[in-house]
Amino acid sequence: MTPTDQQLMARAAEGDEAAFSVLYQRYAGRLFAYFFTRCGKDAARAEDLRQQVFLQLLESKAFRQAGHGKADCSSLLFTIAANLLKNDYRGTERRQRRERVFRTLQPTKDWVPEPEEPNPQLSAALAALPAHQRECLELRFKRGLSHEEIGELLDCPPGTVKSRLHYGLKKMATWLRAGSLV
Repeated sequence: MTPTDQQLMARAAEGDEAAFSVLYQRYAGRLFAYFFTRCGKDAARAEDLRQQVFLQLLESKAFRQAGHGKADCSSLLFTIAANLLKNDYRGTERRQRRERVFRTLQPTKDWVPEPEEPNPQLSAALAALPAHQRECLELRFKRGLSHEEIGELLDCPPGTVKSRLHYGLKKMATWLRAGSLV
């Protein structure tokens, strides 16, 4: 006699890998087809989403309570699938929107940024820092160098650069919030 989904879920919730494998085999094809048709026939994306469904199933409270008759496997799997698909669509829409905006904002060859007027309070706070912190901040934010590049220039490890940046920014923030360089 073939076990029901309910029985398999109850056994799988108790750690029976064979029972979970049977559930996976029963629903993997249907879930793949569900995602494949809704993801523009993108097999890799459909496969990823299908795997996420089973991972979320294992983590769900309903799965752990399966032995108490509170969960229908098919409904649970396809509810998880529908929610994952909605989240995937949202993420795709956000990415596409950012990419469209980025494409419209790319500078042309003859574009030259206007120099910014220095903020007097910011300049004063920067000048009040110890030289090693000020130098790291200027190299990072005025010249756009990475932690590694700054470390090479100053002959110190990138961790030291990060520390100097952190403490320098922290001091400046405190001074700027208080409105005085104490």
